[in-house]
Amino acid sequence: MIKKQIFISNLCWKKKNLNFVIDILKKEKISGIDFAPLNHFTSWKNILKKSKNLSGIFKKKGIMVNALQGIFFKKDLNLFRAKDKKKITLHFKTIVKLCKIFKTNKIILGSSNFRNPKDLNFNKANYYFIIYFKYLNKLLKRNKIYLCIETIPKKYGEKYIYHINHLKYLVSKIKASNIKINFDTSIYHSKKLEMQKFSENLKNIKNIQISQPNFNYFDIPTKKNLKFLKILKKQKNIKKISLEIIDNRLNKSKFSKSLSNLRININN
Repeated sequence: MIKKQIFISNLCWKKKNLNFVIDILKKEKISGIDFAPLNHFTSWKNILKKSKNLSGIFKKKGIMVNALQGIFFKKDLNLFRAKDKKKITLHFKTIVKLCKIFKTNKIILGSSNFRNPKDLNFNKANYYFIIYFKYLNKLLKRNKIYLCIETIPKKYGEKYIYHINHLKYLVSKIKASNIKINFDTSIYHSKKLEMQKFSENLKNIKNIQISQPNFNYFDIPTKKNLKFLKILKKQKNIKKISLEIIDNRLNKSKFSKSLSNLRININN
């Protein structure tokens, strides 16, 4: 079995714990992180300059960045609001520059507020979504970066892309080389049939996130968790797995033990 690279989202800790986390990542042979910029910085102001300094620290410590996420956090922008289109494209250009700084070629797009169609007709929302991302693909392709769109369960306030069948439809209609799917296990755990959809959509899945609060996925694995991990380990073309697990308490001994359990479950 080919061992997979493991990454963990910086949503798991607060900025003040960065040095401790880096030490644990190295100890447990975790390859690096998924990086949400505003979980580390306070605002988007001067984000490129601040990121250059941080990327230098990551490089020195041997920490890779797998993907950028949370890219519209604290941004009052909506895809379906005509006046926002130019600002949205400018922001994506900034995110592409951040990808270059952190040497990653993936962006994860959830951002429920950004893609909330509100009172817009569902079919019209699909039309505008498809048209915009066909256009955006030119920027992504030119810079060799993939945008990985994810489903978000309704219980988290998602109003638009909460089923993988819908996301599959959108991606197929966009028909763009650099627009792919981020498969998040939160949708797998909220829908009984999503595991089958995972296997069916492998060719369009560019990133996989295991998502469950407080590391229960590995500390107290259910039969469903273990079934998913077994299927995942068999997929030779899947070389990277990232974790979006929220644990704001960051009990240091538990954090270390959980990452050890994670490595054992995925690579043993």
